[in-house]
Amino acid sequence: MTVKTAKTEDLATKQTEALVIQGMEGMVSVDRPAGDDQGTLGNEGIGRDDILMPRLGVAQLMSPELNPTNAKAIEGLQFTDLFNSVTRQVYGKGPLHFVVLRRDDPRWIEFNPLDQGGGIKDRNVPHGDPRTQFGPNGEKPAATMFYDFIVLLLTGLDLAEPLQNVIALSLKSSGIKAAKHLNFLIQQRGKKQICKGVYELRAGSDVDKKSGGTYATYKVKNAGWVTGGSALEALAVSMFESWKDREVAIDRDAAADPDSFNPADIEKGAATDM
Repeated sequence: MTVKTAKTEDLATKQTEALVIQGMEGMVSVDRPAGDDQGTLGNEGIGRDDILMPRLGVAQLMSPELNPTNAKAIEGLQFTDLFNSVTRQVYGKGPLHFVVLRRDDPRWIEFNPLDQGGGIKDRNVPHGDPRTQFGPNGEKPAATMFYDFIVLLLTGLDLAEPLQNVIALSLKSSGIKAAKHLNFLIQQRGKKQICKGVYELRAGSDVDKKSGGTYATYKVKNAGWVTGGSALEALAVSMFESWKDREVAIDRDAAADPDSFNPADIEKGAATDM
């Protein structure tokens, strides 16, 4: 991760100046106008389903992104690589550094069966609903539990175009352990805005003890704090305010990041910790 210094902030200023359309200096700015406009804005009616948030995925052995015959295949992607589900950018195994702009409470989503076309059947399955419960013989629930975080990737961040680094860390099944650890790290920082902590993300692999299947994992740890008074702190706080109440639809489906084994045991174990 690049440490924010006066030199790097000067570079960001030069990058910002370069984005202004030539010949329109003084008329066009990359800086957001202060305050909020009143009356009709023109963005009325844009809801959750009209916005698609990229997801930071990890390539599992059965991921469609690894299958060269699948339309979702990403060239050069390897098992345990991290990738952007929309832009298809490959980040490798990390490390990636990020700040959390928002965290959501656990949620359950029910998907249509893949043999029936897939897609989301119910985006908001209530906690305690029978579809969130395991069967008497350990059958997987009809709904999938997710821990969702909206993060700003600091790796490769251009302060002049920060929105291209906003991405969802949406964790399920074998990723729930990492989600709970991230929540632990966030909680241990005390009374500080969530966007001021810096974290490191890497991808690795583990083996399911019962099935022997290998699956990719997320690994998260602390990586310091955003420097007080820096351009990055101002950006992080501004984006924290912007995203905290916004309706977001994350790019995901039932086939996203499939574990190479039945994840029911991991999900069941994680659910008992809640």
